[in-house]
Amino acid sequence: MFDSQNFPWVVVIICCATVANEEVIAAPLWNTQRVSGSENSSQVDQRPNIVFLVVESTDGRVWTPGYSNGVLDTALGNLRWMQDHGYSFIRHYSNAPVCCPSRATFWSGRHLHHIPHTHNGLFVKGVYNNYEGLPDNYTYRIDQVLQNAGYNVLVSGKTDWTTGGHAESPGHTDLALWEMYIRFPYNISRNGGWVSEASGGGCRDQGVVNVGGGMRYGSGHDGDWATLNTSVRWIQHQADATDVAARAPFFAYQGMNIVHPPYKTSEFYYHAIDPSRVDVPAWQPAEEMHPCDLQMSMLKGCFPGDGVSPGSVPPESIYGTDHRRRIRRIYLAMVAEFDAMVGDYLAAVRTSAASNNTVFIVTSDHGDMQMEHQQFYKMVPYDASASVPMVIYDTRPHDRGRGVTITAPTQLIDIFPTIMQLCQVPSTAFPTDLDGYSLLPLMAESEGGRAVNARPDFIVSQFHGKNIAMSWFLATQTINGTTYKLIVWGTGREVPSMLFDLSRDPGEMHNLLLAPTKGRSQSRTSLRREDVLAIEQTLRGNLGTVVNVTTVAHDVAQYQKDIMRTWMAGQADWRASLAAQPYWHDAW
Repeated sequence: MFDSQNFPWVVVIICCATVANEEVIAAPLWNTQRVSGSENSSQVDQRPNIVFLVVESTDGRVWTPGYSNGVLDTALGNLRWMQDHGYSFIRHYSNAPVCCPSRATFWSGRHLHHIPHTHNGLFVKGVYNNYEGLPDNYTYRIDQVLQNAGYNVLVSGKTDWTTGGHAESPGHTDLALWEMYIRFPYNISRNGGWVSEASGGGCRDQGVVNVGGGMRYGSGHDGDWATLNTSVRWIQHQADATDVAARAPFFAYQGMNIVHPPYKTSEFYYHAIDPSRVDVPAWQPAEEMHPCDLQMSMLKGCFPGDGVSPGSVPPESIYGTDHRRRIRRIYLAMVAEFDAMVGDYLAAVRTSAASNNTVFIVTSDHGDMQMEHQQFYKMVPYDASASVPMVIYDTRPHDRGRGVTITAPTQLIDIFPTIMQLCQVPSTAFPTDLDGYSLLPLMAESEGGRAVNARPDFIVSQFHGKNIAMSWFLATQTINGTTYKLIVWGTGREVPSMLFDLSRDPGEMHNLLLAPTKGRSQSRTSLRREDVLAIEQTLRGNLGTVVNVTTVAHDVAQYQKDIMRTWMAGQADWRASLAAQPYWHDAW
């Protein structure tokens, strides 16, 4: 084991990355030699460097020791070492679990309904889907604030946080928003129903396992490795600049594509995952599913149909347990490969003059259902989709060898103020009305210190994308040692809300708000019905302090109509344009 007492100052914040096996982690990390800098510390800007890595689509539970029968316990390597010596946040959430809206929230430190902007001449009250984001003239992103504060900045990889920045055409988005409100005929039993998100998904394909491969090649994620190599060289150049007195601290960001569907890996990583330890999630019968679950599973192509009619697939290709296990195994293999990428960044800093003053921040934008609740992808309020793991790893001399687990609910928008506090940015240099809270006081409190900010004891997330006919909102809070999650769909009136005991029911299979049996609430709880309703009322009240559910849900519905009208007005013949859309043909 690496001797942490001889390792100089490195802080690492890591959300949503996963593991590599022992063979994978043997190569990159701690066998390198420390570079001993000779500079006069009085000449150097003492603010920490920041390395910010954002991986895609990582379920917030996968880093937890013991997850899925411990399938990743011997594979984590780099991340597990950081957990053992840093701070693990095990109730950490995306504030908008889909790509562009999520990034827009944590790069700005704001909830999505607090990011109004004008896009294509249409005023939009929030980042309501993947076609929306931060306005082009926004000047208070994390990187922009740090650059203004004197940091050297590198931004690389995935950067889809601005309006129109995500790789979706206006026609695709506009039509999808419109069709969610139309009563098109479909037949789930015959052909699987209306399918709009099957491309690259885990339900209707088998995933890809490339022959051979190695630690840094052959998995289909070469682009991430190429960006990593360029970024690592930049970091080393910044760290080892000869003009020490003039050298400013640096902020280096890479957004990875890995772990995002389509599910693909190489034999090198695939064989690192023991299939006997991969849990196969149980699925409810369709007639027992929540109506919004049913719609989302249908749109993602997770109902096979009869296997004969056009658009259907053989039922065993979706319902077979071997298929579910294979997709989840490939998913975990991708997570393992990301761990190796983290190792290369750590090794680069370890062997540079920045090894005594660097903060790594690694997170994910959202999770992935990886076949739970008969779904893949994100966009839904279950923890597999809405939660992300996070580790803050600080190897400064005063903070070595921690291994602290923080169970309080936290959220991605907390990263903005955390970085501002780490980098000693004056409050006059960035907006003071952020929605997130610095995590540093919470970390100090976990070490017996006193928290200096009044952060709420709950978090809020929401989704309004083109993938479902109504908005959803969630609030997660720990009450008397038990963590609960409330999910409200639409305005709260259209379909039943849901309440889960995440401590006893991590798979979120038992809605506590369902009709009680013999004086008790739904199974797997000893709570009385009145206790359940009191918990629901508490979470609903807290949710309302952050977002007006009714107002935002109505705003989103109006926006979806307006954006369709805007598209129609821009077409010479909107009916002909509609019929020519490839997306329309794929779905219809």
